[in-house]
Amino acid sequence: MVVLRTGMLIIMCISLFSGQCLAAELPEDIVFVTEEYPPFSYLENGVPAGLSVELLETALKRANIEFSSDQIRLMAWPDAYRTALTTNGTGLFSTARTPERENLFRWAGPLMQCPVVLFSENPNLKTDRPANQDLKVVAIRDDIGEQVALDAGISKENIFLVTTPSEAVQRVIDGTSDAWAYGHYPGESLIQTIAEDPDSFYILDELTRSTYYIAFNQNTEPSFIEIIQNELDAMKQDQEQGGISTYEKIVGKYIGPICAEKTHSREQITDLVNLTADAISRDATGTLADIQAGKHPYLDRNDPSLYVFIYDTSVTLITQAGRPDLAGVHFAGKPDVSGKNFRDDIVTGAMKEGTGFVTYTYSNPLETGIFFKEAYYTLVTGSDKKQYVVCAGRYVPCDET
Repeated sequence: MVVLRTGMLIIMCISLFSGQCLAAELPEDIVFVTEEYPPFSYLENGVPAGLSVELLETALKRANIEFSSDQIRLMAWPDAYRTALTTNGTGLFSTARTPERENLFRWAGPLMQCPVVLFSENPNLKTDRPANQDLKVVAIRDDIGEQVALDAGISKENIFLVTTPSEAVQRVIDGTSDAWAYGHYPGESLIQTIAEDPDSFYILDELTRSTYYIAFNQNTEPSFIEIIQNELDAMKQDQEQGGISTYEKIVGKYIGPICAEKTHSREQITDLVNLTADAISRDATGTLADIQAGKHPYLDRNDPSLYVFIYDTSVTLITQAGRPDLAGVHFAGKPDVSGKNFRDDIVTGAMKEGTGFVTYTYSNPLETGIFFKEAYYTLVTGSDKKQYVVCAGRYVPCDET
């Protein structure tokens, strides 16, 4: 395993006004372990790479910690998992955070989410599907697939545990297991490289979505975990420059937008926009102040993913109830991760048609990743005689994608 070099320093400013910084030694026993789990972690020209690797590496770089991805060790998942349980200062990723694991580790994240599915090759299961408790399932030892299979009603005696994905794929091929419980994205990728006929595999069921974190050994220095957590949080918020956060840029390189499990109806967002537009037409100054302050209903008190945002006709964000820090940012020509200048489209549509819908991709405060989203907008003249483009959005549910 690789240990970060003794003597590395974390620079922590002790005062925003004093201009002085305090240097603290990085814990010398920090070790990072993972597995071959594309697109989250894999070897590229002999060096660890992938979505989770890049998130970790970027977080450490932003914290002024000298680090490179070749300081991460890939090993079989059961070995990596046991190492994190038993070795002080070990960070294990990508790890599903579950109630069963909650008190076994300290956590930083979330990094990303991934569906856990049942992969099968047997075409008969498409038409002659046994009950879950009768399915014979293979899972990787200490992987989330085992617990998810149990939660789905598959009996413990019908779950066979192996050490590597190659063993799991082979059991499905030779028929000793009906299905393999594993993460959707890495499972598809690994099947392509392992199976002789990867096209014969299909997804029998999606069982759940797991959210991945970095799991640290309980004896890891808490201040070090806090630094990583703070940087991961900041990477999801820094949209000011290019209109896309650092987190969105990294995730977009490896995984496209996904559908949302929880969302709102079109009626909810159109009602919110119309209510807000009416308020602005009667009292622009007071309404904009309430939006900037995040008051209900402009930021729903029970659901932070339902909020109002307002542009002027030059595509400058006047206010956003969910992100007041973005007020005043000029977003013209700044695309989403797919390259769509959706903010320009919103304002152009409002000036031409008055109202309408625009689809785009965006991060979600309730779920981890980047998502399909649509916004409803309307053009309104405020009581101050200025024109405003009032918007609210919803994440597109899976049954509409």
